[in-house]
This record gives sequence, C-alpha cells and structure tokens, in this order.
Amino acid sequence: MRESLICIGKIGKKGYYFEDTGIQIFSYEELDELGEGLIRQYLGKEAERTCCVDIEGFVTDFLKLPLLYRSFAEEDSDKIGFIADGVTPLRVYENGAVVRSVYPGGTIVIERCLRREHESGRRRFTISHECAHYIMDRAVPSAAFHREFDNERIYSQEDFKNLFSFRETQIDRMGAALLMPRFMVHNVMISHGCSSCIPVFGDSILKLTDKRLIRQMANTMGVSFSAFFIRLRELDYLCCRPLAEYITEEMGLGQDGGAG
Repeated sequence: MRESLICIGKIGKKGYYFEDTGIQIFSYEELDELGEGLIRQYLGKEAERTCCVDIEGFVTDFLKLPLLYRSFAEEDSDKIGFIADGVTPLRVYENGAVVRSVYPGGTIVIERCLRREHESGRRRFTISHECAHYIMDRAVPSAAFHREFDNERIYSQEDFKNLFSFRETQIDRMGAALLMPRFMVHNVMISHGCSSCIPVFGDSILKLTDKRLIRQMANTMGVSFSAFFIRLRELDYLCCRPLAEYITEEMGLGQDGGAG
C-alpha cells in the first residue's frame, strides 16, 4: 500500500529545498518579488505615492475575497485569523451561543476584537497572513508538495514539525511582502531621511535615535515596531556592528571610556 505525504525538506537562508532533489521551491527573494508585484498591480499608478497598504481593500477589491469579523470561540486563543476551505467549520459566537460555522472557500475571517484601534497593527498583519495563505495555495500547486512514500518508513514528529515550520515561514514572508513591499519600505526610509542602513549592535541593540526613527517609519506603514524591525532585517537594511562598539562609543564605557 502506498500513500501520499507532503514532502519534507530543509529551510535555508535563501528559501526552501526539497530534501530528495535539492530543488528550491520559493526563495525569499522570489516571495518578496511576488508580493511586491501583487501590491504594485493593486495600487497601479498610486504605488510610488503610497506609504501604507490598504490590506482590507487588497482582500476585497483585488483578491475578490469576502472579509468578515467574528468573535472566535476556539479553544486556542491564539487563533485570530482563518481562511475558509468551504468544509472546515470555525467555532464562533452568535447571539451568545457557540456555533460551528462553515464559510465559503476563500472567505477570510478575523477575530472581531482586532477591530479596536490599538490593535490596528496586529489586525493588518493577521489579514496579510491569511492573504498569504490564499496566494501561496494558488502560486504553488499542491501536487508539487506531494510525493509517494513507503508506508513501512516511520516519519517522526520532527519531520512534520519541519513541514509546518517551512509552511508558516513562507507564509510569514509573503505576508510581510504584501504589507511592507520592498519598494514601499525604501520610499518610507527615504521620506524619513534614512539613506543608509541602520546599525544594530550585537543582535538587537539600537541607538535611541534609530529606535525612534524605526518606530516613526513603522507607524507610517501601519505596522508594529517589531514587524518593521524584522522586515528591515529581511531586506538587509540593518547592518551588524559589534556590541563592544556600542558600549565604548555610545555608553562611554570600556577601553577609552570610563566615568572618570
């Protein structure tokens, strides 16, 4: 007896590779290019003048998908976004009762509490993430991810963990590319007087002025500080510097520093 299993592979710095063939499916550069192309096509002539993607408009006007807000009743409170397949039910509250609702395929359902003003960045990123699921399902035919396997082989939990880790990594990258396409990030940086890469000392230490600058640019793009910081790293707009440099030059401590 033979069965079908989604192919397990490895994630590298540049993208994903089949373990069996070494063929790369989608590099991060390709995901960025595809995401940017979609947003440019959606915005048209307004692309270069736009600093914040209307992600809800992208869903309804460009992808032509329904976008709904509901109060989720799932046991996992981390579930705040859902894209329907027309079969799988979603537990939601309706008139005070929990119901299992099945929505038409392609319907994006977002947790209602994310409509609060202070949840704007989280709401927008959740919507872009669900968009990415839809886009990736269309960009990569499911057959490309399947292969025949011998049912006598034992596939470990680690195999499945790697699979879903790969899937979500690709989805997150595409979601970021839709919400923060490279050209738009570049334009926002220029408009804020940032013409060179931003120094990061060690893994995550920033100068206070640069931290304020990143927050301002994130606000302009309608995303959180952390989402924009990660995107800057993905696009190589951050340059790594030794932590010792920050300690000596910014804090005035160490070799030539001292409080004396």
